[in-house]
Amino acid sequence: MSVLDLFLPGFTNITSAASQALNGNLTVYTQFMCFFALAALLKPYVFELRAWFIKLCTTTIYIKRSDETYEMVQTWVSSRRLDEAARSMLAKIRTKQDSTREKHHEGKKALEYAPWEGSFLFWYKCNVLHYQTTMLEHGYHREEQISITCAGRSSILKDLLEECRTVYLNESKNKTIIYGHRDEYWRKEKAVAARPLSTVILDKQQKEPLIKDIQDFLNPETRCWYSDHSIPYKRGYLLHGPPGTGKSSFSLSVAGELDMDIYVISIPSVNDRMLKSLFADLPERCVVLLEDIDAAGAACSRDSDSKESDSGTDARPKRKGVTLSGLLNVLDGVASQEDRVLIMTTNHPKKLDEALTRPGRIDMEVEFQLADRDITKDIFRFMFGQPAVQGKCDGEVEGQADEFASKVPSTTPLSAQPLFRQAK
Repeated sequence: MSVLDLFLPGFTNITSAASQALNGNLTVYTQFMCFFALAALLKPYVFELRAWFIKLCTTTIYIKRSDETYEMVQTWVSSRRLDEAARSMLAKIRTKQDSTREKHHEGKKALEYAPWEGSFLFWYKCNVLHYQTTMLEHGYHREEQISITCAGRSSILKDLLEECRTVYLNESKNKTIIYGHRDEYWRKEKAVAARPLSTVILDKQQKEPLIKDIQDFLNPETRCWYSDHSIPYKRGYLLHGPPGTGKSSFSLSVAGELDMDIYVISIPSVNDRMLKSLFADLPERCVVLLEDIDAAGAACSRDSDSKESDSGTDARPKRKGVTLSGLLNVLDGVASQEDRVLIMTTNHPKKLDEALTRPGRIDMEVEFQLADRDITKDIFRFMFGQPAVQGKCDGEVEGQADEFASKVPSTTPLSAQPLFRQAK
């Protein structure tokens, strides 16, 4: 061992290998040493060159799980069976309702797969694209993100997303997309066949004016009129009545009639911050359904709230749900002034504060009553009046409808369903 090995460990071996390399007499051991030494020397430069290439010579589009574009991309990937190229996939039970006959053979609880925290390459219009999914950390919340990368500054990524959008809209044609929420993030729950308004039996004097009012509101000329007169472009409707009278079903039919998606918020499950965030992320042209608007203290009278706080006898903790002031701020805020149809439902309209029901926040009220004799007859005609059903003629069905309605007490349409099944 030389003296230099004490200060530079391995100096003798390095100089010996270098001498052999210069003389052209390399042993296998020396070749391996030279290879690994060169790799270790070039490694940081290779990573730096790769980062430089990605930064300057590629284009990347990022798509978050909470955005509807995510569903568009996933639908396109599944339709092209590109998910089979992924080495890491998420398996789950298919929840989307699909009426196409091609999928009936898959049987009960069919599985579907999607790329998960992995990456793969694929060809698109003579371009090599890189698809990758990653998980983003937002405190206690984790959100999946898709990134698609191409070489150069080509517009191929925009062409791809436009094709994803077209495929998604074609698959969603004649369907109503229902969105729920997880905390303050929207999540697509399912796609259902658009339900005609004729399937919701309601007094025509109530149903027809409501639909006409919504259609007039969404007319482009109406929007120009609102803008010319500096009036906030928004419209609110209150549906109230006993449970099971069809308020939510009617809201879903309105969305299908207007070819809109519906975004459902259950007031008892959110607070002021979450409600504000959900409204801020709403798209244009959609139906927003606020269910149980009277629940969780959101619509309690401010006078009663102040009396309870002044009395000092109620030691219960303050409610952490939606407050009346928070709800009013959302309804009056900038985020609510797009062309959206706002529908609120309640079983107890008398509990609502006058500030919530004033014009400008609620522009029309519709009461859903118990099914009386006329409504029961209409439901019977709808269910059994088709010529193809059991070969019954219209006259026969009309007589049976009159007899059936005379024997059924006033009740909700939902409660009357078992009676209709028995009458079948």
